Amino acid sequence: MSSDASASSDETIDHASDTERSRPEEKGETGQMVENVEQTASELADSGQERGTLRDVADSLGISSAVALRALRGADEIKPLMATRVREAAVRLHFPLEELSDEADHRGVVAILVNTMRNTWISDLVRAIRIELTATGRSAIVVPTRRRVPEYPVAADTEAIESLVQLGVDGFLMVSDLADMDSVFAATGDRPFVGIGCSKEFVGRIDTVRIDDEVGQGLLVDHLVGLGHREIAHVGGVGAAVARERADAFRQAMERHGLGEYARVEPGDFTEQVGQTAGSMLLRGSRVPTAVTCANDVTAVGVLSAAREAGLSVPEELAVAGYGNTSLASSGISQITSVDPNSDRLGALAAQFLVERVSGLETAPRDVAVAPSVVVRRSSSAGPRPETTKRKRISVD
Repeated sequence: MSSDASASSDETIDHASDTERSRPEEKGETGQMVENVEQTASELADSGQERGTLRDVADSLGISSAVALRALRGADEIKPLMATRVREAAVRLHFPLEELSDEADHRGVVAILVNTMRNTWISDLVRAIRIELTATGRSAIVVPTRRRVPEYPVAADTEAIESLVQLGVDGFLMVSDLADMDSVFAATGDRPFVGIGCSKEFVGRIDTVRIDDEVGQGLLVDHLVGLGHREIAHVGGVGAAVARERADAFRQAMERHGLGEYARVEPGDFTEQVGQTAGSMLLRGSRVPTAVTCANDVTAVGVLSAAREAGLSVPEELAVAGYGNTSLASSGISQITSVDPNSDRLGALAAQFLVERVSGLETAPRDVAVAPSVVVRRSSSAGPRPETTKRKRISVD
């Protein structure tokens, strides 16, 4: 992969970039837009929110969540004018001040269930979740739920979940899809349960805060087609319902551009090893794509390795894009174009939903699809490679 530093800067593509920054977001479209001080509660409602989060309050004033929290708690180091502005913003955005805890008030613990500790995207989510929970005096623990047993390739560690219930956790947050969800639900009993970054399969069963993968894959395909790519493939569709949904969203985006016949999906999960294997299958076949999108950033790293082994330079001969906008994508070595799922928004909303359930809210299960954006980096900064002229076969008698 080429390391041309002149092309290493990031460029953010937002699906609403052609609108003014101060305009309210459309329903279900949160992207990466930072709300300004004029944002109202009605605008939050238009985006699918009934209450503002601590991050909403902080972003509306251009300050950090930590400063906003200290201001709401009346910390001495916060100037009176700032404290007043923060409280006014909290009231305007319907932040639940009645649930705000004192510094030493610890009400309980929330368990964050994950299927792996190797995904760097999880750390971004956990940070956002903890910031929001801190406002209500709660803390969070991250619990891996995958265990390998002889009878099943992957099974949920329901014993660990049942132990958490016995210890009295307030509720559960599920990151992405876990294995054997029926057993997971049974193990959590009547504790509040919120899914974050999960499949649409759970909509209506539990509160869900999801990534709008149709928008995410659509933005990726729009970007690549805009560069002139037509032979675009996708590595994914295996390992979880979310992977299948992203693969379907890729096909839909290609169909929208009239490129359905070129939409090839090479089976792959969320691991680097499988990404490399799938990439090798794509790049050594008779029909080599000029661009590849991947189920996540880890898979994209595997495809980069396959491109190097095949002797293809990135992006001059192959464009590669990931999903998640993790530290892997933004590192100076890989510089992978990636879909940014807006992890801060996902984590804050999911934590808010859970706190409301713990506080006694009884409504039908809610669902919010957070629209992502695309961060363009070097890995997809070039159009398709020139077509090579095939030599005419000559027979010699």
